[in-house]
Amino acid sequence: MSKKPNIISFITHDQGQFIGCYDTPQMPNSLHTPNLDSLAAKGVRFTNYFCTAPQCSPSRGSIQTSLYPHQNGLMGLVNRGWTLPLENKTLAMYLKENGYSTHLIGLQHESQKPSALGYDTISERFFHKNLEIGFMYNCKLVEDTCLKFFREHKEDDNPFYLNIGVEEVHRPFRNWGEPADPTSVKVPPFLPDNEIFRKELAEYYGAINRVDNTIGKIIRMLEETDLKKDTLFIYTTDHGSPFPRAKGTLYDPGIKTSLIMYQPDSKIFNGGKVIDSLLSNIDYLPTLLDLIGAKIPAEIEGKSFVPILKGEKAQVRTEIYVEKTYHDVYDPMRGIRIQNYKYIKNFEDIDTLYVMPLPMLMVPSGKFLKDKYNKPRAKEELYDIQKDPHERNNIINNPEYKEIANNLRKKLEDWMIRTKDPLLKGRVKPQSQEAYENDLKKRKKLKNL
Repeated sequence: MSKKPNIISFITHDQGQFIGCYDTPQMPNSLHTPNLDSLAAKGVRFTNYFCTAPQCSPSRGSIQTSLYPHQNGLMGLVNRGWTLPLENKTLAMYLKENGYSTHLIGLQHESQKPSALGYDTISERFFHKNLEIGFMYNCKLVEDTCLKFFREHKEDDNPFYLNIGVEEVHRPFRNWGEPADPTSVKVPPFLPDNEIFRKELAEYYGAINRVDNTIGKIIRMLEETDLKKDTLFIYTTDHGSPFPRAKGTLYDPGIKTSLIMYQPDSKIFNGGKVIDSLLSNIDYLPTLLDLIGAKIPAEIEGKSFVPILKGEKAQVRTEIYVEKTYHDVYDPMRGIRIQNYKYIKNFEDIDTLYVMPLPMLMVPSGKFLKDKYNKPRAKEELYDIQKDPHERNNIINNPEYKEIANNLRKKLEDWMIRTKDPLLKGRVKPQSQEAYENDLKKRKKLKNL
């Protein structure tokens, strides 16, 4: 590629792999997303792409820095007091060093001060609880701002990097679009198939359809401003869907995410390729740097998957590591996933199988399941992904899997030591004790309802 492409990264909330082209037996959907499906059919779609953490800020922090949340310090939500420390270098900063102008439109959820993230320009902020995190920056606002941006930058001498963030498809879903027909949705195997979940999934589908409509408009804007052929367009999300046993857990519905990349004027981002190689969103940053011929920093954790795109390698990693420390409560866990197995270590004695985020506890689906989850959680979990793709059967105590368990346990421990995980020294304190105590009070109230 003789000329460095413009790069647009469009990131949603809580979408997992809920896009029409990602319909699979493990995570089925019946979505009609023609614009995203078209991008995937023309470009590259990644099927085994995982986040580092099943919560918004920690996952996004890894995209920004190519470091794990416990390394870059973003182990909880920005709206709970956490933030990327200033000493962390971000993707925008690296790209700026390599001749790019860098811009943010819409939502970011990595820093209490978006100016610290290294962008040359930042769209208007909408304040939420005194933090400049851009909540309620929805698709409509993004569309209007993008059109102006493309018109202003279509004649730029240097390439641009544009990060577009939207609040969709975070709960409440009805904020974003009209619900689909509940009878038309596919209920994934990790959820009960009843009226409650069909109704919420229908609302979720409606929000996703709204995003797909915006993607179509942005692609047309790129065509109208003659930017499309020289622009790498990337669509991704931060973590899994906002339903029980997905978001906030280390099971595949919580950590498996979508990634679609397309550039018309490119040999490697074309042709409707499907990449099944195991990858992490920690690999996002070094891949973009490798793509433009930049030096990949030695201090980051990710691996470039450009060799996979070029057909030079079948894989660049054999395992991915995942973690959770805080969402609205302290729920520390660490995990490793290889092609056919997953091992999870839970560090706290908790009297529920899965800790649902507060917004999920407040809606009918959460209320329906909260009492059913009131069982002690195992200290360790091991799943045979090939035989048990829905991770229902914890085989940690099965003697036939002793060697696999010991191997993954050792790998996880070595990773925690190498990356200086603070969990090894004991309990990690919340960044805002007041916010933490308020969340505990809300949970106690919901538990007693």
